[in-house]
Amino acid sequence: MYRRQLLRGLMASSLIWPMTALTQAIAEPVRRRRIVVVGAGAFGGWTALTLARTGAEVTLIEAWDPGHPRASSGGETRVIRHMYTDPLYAGMAARSLALFQRSEQDWGETLFHRSGVLFLGQNQAGDYLRAASAALNEENIAFERLDRDAIAARWPQIALDGIEQASYEPQSGYLLARRACHAVTQAFRRSGGRVIRARARPGSARAGVLRSVELDNGNTVSADAFVFACGPWLPALFPDLLAPLLSLSRQEVYYFGIPAGNRAHDEGALPVWADFGPRLWYGIPGSERRGFKIADDSHGPKIDPEDADRIPSRDGVEAARSYMAKRFPALAGAPLVDARVCQYTNTKSGDFIVDRHPEASNLWLVGGGSGHGFKHGPALGELVAESVLGERVVEQTFALARHRHAS
Repeated sequence: MYRRQLLRGLMASSLIWPMTALTQAIAEPVRRRRIVVVGAGAFGGWTALTLARTGAEVTLIEAWDPGHPRASSGGETRVIRHMYTDPLYAGMAARSLALFQRSEQDWGETLFHRSGVLFLGQNQAGDYLRAASAALNEENIAFERLDRDAIAARWPQIALDGIEQASYEPQSGYLLARRACHAVTQAFRRSGGRVIRARARPGSARAGVLRSVELDNGNTVSADAFVFACGPWLPALFPDLLAPLLSLSRQEVYYFGIPAGNRAHDEGALPVWADFGPRLWYGIPGSERRGFKIADDSHGPKIDPEDADRIPSRDGVEAARSYMAKRFPALAGAPLVDARVCQYTNTKSGDFIVDRHPEASNLWLVGGGSGHGFKHGPALGELVAESVLGERVVEQTFALARHRHAS
């Protein structure tokens, strides 16, 4: 039943992906291939689950737990929105949202909060919002364009200094990140997948083929194909190839406490928002009852994903307070009640990497989330599964050659 549903969904999707390999794998009996996926975050978890549902024998290897505090997919919440200038990403976001909502029904678990997403545009954001509007129209994704008067009428909590226009996606909102990682892994187990908690690194490739991965306990795991989707650990595992293409930036997230009884700055009264100004600030009111979430999307300093302390900086907190006082004046002076430090794994273009390793045809590298990857996990998992099963033509936007050229 799932295979028929997935095939219908893929064919109905607005994404124009070659379906040769995965369509054939779903429609016909699948030879039980052995596949190893390293990393149980948004990219790896959904890839492993999609592969397991095609009938492959899949092993998912994770050094800690899915959504652990050092992971780029960890933390309570992530925004899901469609506002991209590239129709490829807009369509992938739409496909992913549909899969998240289907999974909620299948698993009986809440993963998505439909709060709406508001994009506030200062003067320099006009070109971006116009291009993004064209991409959403191309993908038939609903949104509204709002002027200052319309913004003020709907959300008087927001001070509009410098804001000229806005776009609003009523169907979008936020995802429960850590909960989703756990739910995907549990669904993977129910689909027959095996989970190993260990650190993995690639073994030696012979004749252009990788035979196994090596675990930190001395064991090896052999397979027909391998997918490394381990986020900020990719550059250290493949230093010659990926260290020049990926940079790791420290990103701080703050949660401020709203006054008791104040509902004007909570979920339901305010949507998820992003402010396109000299710096891109974004936030999630309510944010799974942790407080008023706010973060600066600008790339921070370098970070070691394993050994770095996760303590917010004083300068970062003060910058967030200053911004809050300007844009949400009723929350000026609100106490900091929680904070998180995570990391982005950035490519120079912000595009993902999904490609074979040039020295091993059965080794796939998946990463470069660049701060916007979590929402795309389900759709990207389908794309990666298709690639692994059918050795499909690489999506050129995600090709290693393109990233090398950009560097």
